[in-house]
Amino acid sequence: MSVVDSIVDRKEMAPFVRFERKPIEDKAESERQGRYVAKDVDFAFVTAPYSKDIFKQKAKDWFATIKQDMQNGRFPQEWYEKFEKQYEAFKNGQEMPVEGTAIRGWGVISPAQQEELIRMNILTVELLSNINDEGVKRIGMGAVDLKTKAKAWLAQLNDKGPLTLKVAATEKENAILKSSVETLQKQVESLMAALRVEKPVPHETAEITADDLIDDDDIVEQYKAKFGKAPHHKMKPETIRDALK
Repeated sequence: MSVVDSIVDRKEMAPFVRFERKPIEDKAESERQGRYVAKDVDFAFVTAPYSKDIFKQKAKDWFATIKQDMQNGRFPQEWYEKFEKQYEAFKNGQEMPVEGTAIRGWGVISPAQQEELIRMNILTVELLSNINDEGVKRIGMGAVDLKTKAKAWLAQLNDKGPLTLKVAATEKENAILKSSVETLQKQVESLMAALRVEKPVPHETAEITADDLIDDDDIVEQYKAKFGKAPHHKMKPETIRDALK
């Protein structure tokens, strides 16, 4: 059975694939130049699910093989497209993100258990939750417990996921409303402060009467001399002067 046949038999899970670039001697060029000449060649390292066995092949040849199998219906198209994107990322110096929840850092199991699973290319909690009987055998003692923990953890995550999103959305709306209210309050306070500054302070205009002219003896005495009496206490200076004309 070929590696591809072995992979396709595990239809529920794609293989783990990584790419490496290695220098390979170009013998013809070495002979021509009389010295060692190497050229970089990309290789695909393929591991079937839950297996530690690694199949190595030149990336160009490997893609040609799985493309032919895909066209013959023996290799899922989505897998092929996934590996193409992964290879393009590799050539651009990028790393493909892990699809799912990474095993490394998953606090449900110990760091030692995490590393053991990673060595078996079980890189995500989702992958662990779906291990088949062969995967259980390869992990060995405690495999069923690990699978159960993964399933339970994902189940509670899925149950709480929508509620978490709803709560987060509500909190975001509340924060926006609170910010809007605070902004309006500041605007009102600024407006009130501006009105207090611009509003004139009302004051009464003092009415000047004859009593306010107590120091102006001339005009009062002139009035007394002409009319034989003091001017009325409410008479204004202008009125007194007019009477004296």
